[in-house]
Amino acid sequence: MNSQTPAGHQDLGLLIGAGADPTALAAFLDGLDDAARVREVRSLSRKDLGALYDRCQSAPPLTLADFVPQSIPVGKTIICAGLNNLPMFRTFEKRLVRTATGQVFGFNFQSMSFVTGPGYFAITESGNELLFDYTKVPSQSDVPADWPKVVPNNSGLSNFVYKDLHDFCRRVSRDVVIGHATRHGKSLPQFFVLARQLG
Repeated sequence: MNSQTPAGHQDLGLLIGAGADPTALAAFLDGLDDAARVREVRSLSRKDLGALYDRCQSAPPLTLADFVPQSIPVGKTIICAGLNNLPMFRTFEKRLVRTATGQVFGFNFQSMSFVTGPGYFAITESGNELLFDYTKVPSQSDVPADWPKVVPNNSGLSNFVYKDLHDFCRRVSRDVVIGHATRHGKSLPQFFVLARQLG
């Protein structure tokens, strides 16, 4: 335990390290407000992210209606604070929107977006997980006017970052998911956690 961690204090990293099951992880995160939840997920180590994905294999199914509820107005931007296990630029956001036809699209908002591009994706259900599919991008009319211009993920530097990427996300709690990246069906050593903010 960190010497600055008060006795009896719980945090997400400690719970993961102690072997907490999906029910305990969800209960802890669901008891926090948005700001505290974001602090917890963004405090995780790179090792924690992979462990969390494995731990949540037995978590309840994650549906599109769970993550983008019908109560959220069409066209409203949903912000998800994220943390990945890359060597640099670990913090980012994924911003999501539901269209009038019920489709859900998103893009990546981070400090290197001007180089990598926005990395647009569509979200669909895949078994008990959600699939963030970078091979499918929205039309410009599908996204809010203040979002970046929609560009394909097989052009420019996006070709090296987002092309053919499929991220699979599992439920951690009501507002938190843990994701794992794949390309052409092959697992990549990349994990990320998202904390949805509805406030």
